[in-house]
Amino acid sequence: MVESARAQLDTAQALAQQAADLKQGGLVAGIDVLRADVQLGTARQRLTAAQVEFDKRKLTLARIIGLPLGQAFTLTDPIRAVPFPDISLERAVEQAYRSRSDYQAALARIQAAEANRRAAAGEALPSVKVTADYGDIGLSPRDSHGSFNVTGALNVPIFQGGRTKGKILEADAELRVRRAEADDLKAGIYYEVRTVFLDLQASQEQLQVATRARDLAASQLTQARDRFVAGVAGNIEVVQAQETVALASDQYISAVFTSNLATGNLIRALGGAEEFVRQLLGGVR
Repeated sequence: MVESARAQLDTAQALAQQAADLKQGGLVAGIDVLRADVQLGTARQRLTAAQVEFDKRKLTLARIIGLPLGQAFTLTDPIRAVPFPDISLERAVEQAYRSRSDYQAALARIQAAEANRRAAAGEALPSVKVTADYGDIGLSPRDSHGSFNVTGALNVPIFQGGRTKGKILEADAELRVRRAEADDLKAGIYYEVRTVFLDLQASQEQLQVATRARDLAASQLTQARDRFVAGVAGNIEVVQAQETVALASDQYISAVFTSNLATGNLIRALGGAEEFVRQLLGGVR
């Protein structure tokens, strides 16, 4: 936005100087110079506001990333339009299921609940216990001889059926809760990815329209400027064309931001893998 406002200021300065030169030559009226001066002042105000907002955002960024107080820094990577990710909806959903730690944790909780259920059911089964030992007994090594003992026990939980059944019911309830949580999270991930894809498609179309509108506005300004120099029309058309350029530039910047934001939301929906971030947004480690 700062760069756009600065470019508009340069154009406004050139047009104001052009209007002043034409007035000195007696080709235009003084009102045309006044309009150009007013437009120049408006362009200066836009640049000042954009620069102040940019400096405030830099302060916020410095605080978020933990820079020392008063540390100056420069943003080396300019904002740019990101192309539509080369990934289908089905592949994106599968990627999200594999990469999302919250969904993998939900699956792990299901496995834990299943193991707890099997353990509760196992308490109702009979169990066999065998204990054996072998040793050496005697007052001296010459008189010693081997000894051994083998003991077997059979445990049948006849009077623990109620407690075991209660544990099984509790484990079944816990398992149903964990499965419901995982299914709900799975559905939420699917709809989140689907929504992000809709936002991406809309933002890409918006970006194409904004790019076309920006180019047309620039061409309109050039034609209005040529008509003004040729004396065919006054500079009111030039002023209107300047406002159209400013509006088209703002819309283009907004479209680029919306497109990048949708791409960032897709990365977050897919689990935010670092390699995937670089794949979509570019950059190096």
